[in-house]
Amino acid sequence: MSTPDYFTSDPDWEAFATKNDIPLPSTTPPSAPIDFTQLDFASIREYEATNDTKWAEKHPIEEVGYTTKSTIVRARDGANINVKVSFPLSDRLHARGKGNDKFSLPVLFVTHGGGWVQGSHISEELWLLYPLYKQFDLVIVSVEYRLAPENRFPIWIEDSEDVLDALVDSPERLLGLNTNLSQSANINADLSRLILAGSSSGAGISAALSQICRDKGIPINGVILNAPMLCDPRHFPVEYGPSKESLRSYTQCMDIFMGSSGLLAVWNLIHPDPASGLNIKASPLLGDIESLPRHLIFVAGQDPLRDEGIAYARKLEEGNVPVTLHVYKGVPHNFGHFWELQATKAFWGDLRATLEKWLS
Repeated sequence: MSTPDYFTSDPDWEAFATKNDIPLPSTTPPSAPIDFTQLDFASIREYEATNDTKWAEKHPIEEVGYTTKSTIVRARDGANINVKVSFPLSDRLHARGKGNDKFSLPVLFVTHGGGWVQGSHISEELWLLYPLYKQFDLVIVSVEYRLAPENRFPIWIEDSEDVLDALVDSPERLLGLNTNLSQSANINADLSRLILAGSSSGAGISAALSQICRDKGIPINGVILNAPMLCDPRHFPVEYGPSKESLRSYTQCMDIFMGSSGLLAVWNLIHPDPASGLNIKASPLLGDIESLPRHLIFVAGQDPLRDEGIAYARKLEEGNVPVTLHVYKGVPHNFGHFWELQATKAFWGDLRATLEKWLS
């Protein structure tokens, strides 16, 4: 049985990449391995923060009928974790609510991407959340967990778990949605419709959290994994490799835009001892998927993470966990950042359609 060709460049992406001087797949030999231990992450994050600020200024969520507030959750070791809560403005809810004065809204619990070394609330605004604002009335809880390499694994998962526990234990205290009635209506967070969501490494955190919540008896309505990072490539299970070829996607994507070299460097930085990558919090693909909630998984064809996303969907399906998988052929890991692409528009449509079903 032949393996589907997910890698060959999508013509629309090829034209966009050429126009914007983005490198397309090359036939040249693989480049030398990248060493992240020498990088100045403070400068990288400062640059990212500047770009995030510029993007947010051009895309204020008030224009789509939302507002935000910030709060702090005390982590298990006493550290303060920044949490951003986004929710619909009062006028929007009253216009949609036909005179209601109380609104029970689903909760989207978001963990951002960035390879555990960077990323922020804004990261998911651009990639995952903005397509949802106009169509859905949601309470969105976004976690700015502590980052590597200053902090060691599994701190980003523990921080996210601690915020999730605070939400489940005392939603009114964490969210504080009704403390400023000039901005918000009488909103109740409906935890029976609690959904975990994330992109890339943040999707890996969401996958780990879904397994943790299952073990703790915390009900989760669904899990959205966008271009998920789910397994240390040194431990990818051979039985899930295409045609028994383990992680072909890493080989195919070695020297492309958003390619394998950077991801391998991240794994070597975070888990210098390969054995630590066997921890199921690092590699949820290796974990127990019994009784997990329904999943929605998005995968890009020119993404090193492609095969592990497909493998996780297959493992869920084999374990009788409801799962919907969308593979977008011939586009890179973060294609959803480029809103002009036909693949991005398809991604938005698929995301909205499934969420509509889940919340109806």
